[in-house]
Amino acid sequence: MKLHALVATLGLAASVAVSAAPFVPNSPAPSPIGPAPGSEQSLQTIADSVFGPGHINVNTGQSSAALFGSATPGFATSIPTMVAEFTANDATQSFGIWFGTDTTNVVSYNLLLGGAVAHDAVGMTITGNTLNVFAGSGCGTQFNCGSFTNALINPTSFGFFFKASSSAPTYYSLDQLNPAGRQDRVVAFQDGSTTNWLFAYEDGTDFDYNDMAVKVESITAAVPEPETYAMLLAGLGAMGFVARRRKVR
Repeated sequence: MKLHALVATLGLAASVAVSAAPFVPNSPAPSPIGPAPGSEQSLQTIADSVFGPGHINVNTGQSSAALFGSATPGFATSIPTMVAEFTANDATQSFGIWFGTDTTNVVSYNLLLGGAVAHDAVGMTITGNTLNVFAGSGCGTQFNCGSFTNALINPTSFGFFFKASSSAPTYYSLDQLNPAGRQDRVVAFQDGSTTNWLFAYEDGTDFDYNDMAVKVESITAAVPEPETYAMLLAGLGAMGFVARRRKVR
């Protein structure tokens, strides 16, 4: 198993103390999709092969979701499936899942390894604080099979990441965790109201988002925790009270 704690500095100078910051949603503005070289499939072609022609427009149908939850929280299950890879790093790149509570408290686990090719799929379950990764074959070469327990693991709040090689940056579904500069290294698409998603990653500078594409089944965009709603309602209530007092005066 490959387990590593990840700390995001978010571009701060090494001399500046890094403080925890809460996760924030990705920008709702769509990421511009660059054209793919003639020898590669475009992201639109990849999306059409996954969801069917006409289901998704990759330029206008992008989701700003960055965190996800299991569609079956009682016994969380999901199936990440490799769809396509068009990059010189296809023999070394990996795709995985991450969990965390803030920008300085994130843990990740590889799911698809460098040996994975198109149509390879791995099973994943999350029960409480335990993640299980399994496959019929290919463990250790295509898939990082095993059982992993950590207090940060949560079946209702997780994201995905991509890494081109062991020395390359890690690019997260949450732009906030990515290196400074152009942080939108992943675009996500939901197939209508289903629980099937496509994640497409960019590892270079052409931003055609076909360096790795992975379909993940049985997940849904994560929603704020109940206490977040309570804080929001309390804040709105306080604002209403103040406004009312001002009106009375």
